[in-house]
Amino acid sequence: MMEMKNQEIADVFYQIADLLEIKGEQPFRVRAYRRAAQRIETLEVDVEDLYRKGRLRDVPGIGESIARKIEELIETGRLEYLENLKKEVPEELIRLMEIPGVGPKKALVLYKRLGITTVDQLREACKKGRLRHLEGFGELTERNILRGIEMLERSKGRYLINVAYEDGYRIVEYLKKNKDVIEISIAGSLRRMKETIGDIDILVSSLNPDSIMNDFVRYPDVKDILVKGSKKTSVILRDGIQVDVRVVKPESFGAALQYFTGSKDHNIQIRNIAVKMGLKINEYGVFRKDTGEYIAGRTEEEVYRAIGLQYIEPELRENRGEIE
Repeated sequence: MMEMKNQEIADVFYQIADLLEIKGEQPFRVRAYRRAAQRIETLEVDVEDLYRKGRLRDVPGIGESIARKIEELIETGRLEYLENLKKEVPEELIRLMEIPGVGPKKALVLYKRLGITTVDQLREACKKGRLRHLEGFGELTERNILRGIEMLERSKGRYLINVAYEDGYRIVEYLKKNKDVIEISIAGSLRRMKETIGDIDILVSSLNPDSIMNDFVRYPDVKDILVKGSKKTSVILRDGIQVDVRVVKPESFGAALQYFTGSKDHNIQIRNIAVKMGLKINEYGVFRKDTGEYIAGRTEEEVYRAIGLQYIEPELRENRGEIE
């Protein structure tokens, strides 16, 4: 059985919806997959736990067909239906949809009407004003797509730790002024003090996530909002760095901080230890695998102690002998 997080499963169904829309499938089918993805990413419990308890179909929007696909993802880590869909859609269209502002419908029009198959071709077409003559497009669309291309390319870049740390520290201090913040910390590779940083991860515990996210998107250096939700909000700062803020409940803060600090290899070792003890560890906490009973999760120290380990400093969490 593969361990898959709610967001990973939701992303699969978002991708299916996009591919179905490109193929021109019935709108109700597209909506069904998007609705399922939205339900899954906002669940307060692990989808895997629901599957193990036979309760997937209790979730509104999860019917028989989608439940079977979730089961296949959890059991195998792959989905044959998605793999077959990808074979039916030109790979070029899938790449174009990575650009913010270019959804399935626009990608299909660009491909069919202008023969655009690469990001460079799309950039050139926007600069020459070729899109504004297409139905449903305009000068504003061209500007937004050019900005989306810029955001995509910047998001693939890396930044020196001193630049990222200054940005992260300022945002943490800014958010601390919100009375609904209970705890807050930088996470990810920045917390592990890596020399270069891809993006900045910040974790907050609060009982009022909307208050936190509303403040975050009003931060003065925010240039673009990529996604805004009550659990996760992502923005691009004026210097090009992407910042992701996640809000969790207080009882999950330590577990989420451990999980989102990483590294990935370190977390795999942590999970393996937990499994051998009959436990399950994820961003929500440490649980007994047989009963689902909550064991720990409020602090990182509590999480490590629950699986028989002393606290490990973030800088050491690279799976290089820190776990004996």
